[in-house]
Parts: sequence; C-alpha cells; structure tokens
Amino acid sequence: MPAEIKEIKEAKEEGINFLFQNNIVEIKGSKKVEKLELIKTHLVQREGETRPVPVDVEGSNYEIDTDYVIMALGSTVDDRVLELGLTVNKWGNVYVDENYQSSNPKVFAGGDLAGCKGTVAWAARSGRDAADKIKKFLLNI
Repeated sequence: MPAEIKEIKEAKEEGINFLFQNNIVEIKGSKKVEKLELIKTHLVQREGETRPVPVDVEGSNYEIDTDYVIMALGSTVDDRVLELGLTVNKWGNVYVDENYQSSNPKVFAGGDLAGCKGTVAWAARSGRDAADKIKKFLLNI
C-alpha cells in the first residue's frame, strides 16, 4: 500500500478498516451507493512474471454497506498522450516544469500522470498545485 506509516496509523485511529487482497465486483445502489460487492483474492506467481498477481478466490464474494466510493487508483500514462505531442520521461510520465506545464504550454499535468510521489495525499496536493498554476495561466492570457 503506497502510504506513509504515519498516514496508515492516523487512518486506523479514525476507524478506517483496510481490506487487503479484495477486488470490487460491483458498486450497488439504486439512486446512490449503498453496498459494495467484493471478492477475496490470493497472490499467484505466474510463469514469466516478476511479481505475484492477485487471482479471485471462487465463491468468496461478500457485501459491505457503503455510503460512498472514492476511486483512488494509481495509473499509467496512456499512449495517446504522445499523439498530443507531449514529452514523457524515462518512466513514461508526462514531463512537467515547476508550473506543472507539459511540453505543450497549454497542457498541464499532476498526480500520477506527472509521476508525483505515490500516495493519495501527494497526488491530491499535486492536483491542487497544478490547478493553482492553471488559474494563474488563465488570468494572464
């Protein structure tokens, strides 16, 4: 889990329950989120793979009551970014300067796209900082 020890400790103190090795099967509810259907997984080392991959445990589905869902997923840069003429670094992240501007000065990037540190907190901070730079850019047009 890409989080700092302090963040994990504080989350547990606030009553957060971490469910490791589970996949979301379905988000359920008629007009709003009401439940999550999950399935347990176990790690399997596949031939030719460098690290174990999660595999669903047949028949282990279960539901939990849920008020809302925040999707916080690490991601990789889509190849279509290159079609925009944006420069990527050796890790495949969009290169940005100190103003969060890419090689196209009208395109800004932050969070996972720009390769910031791998926690939700850092990605959120990066997004907020990029938004501030976008605002300043637009006010100067």
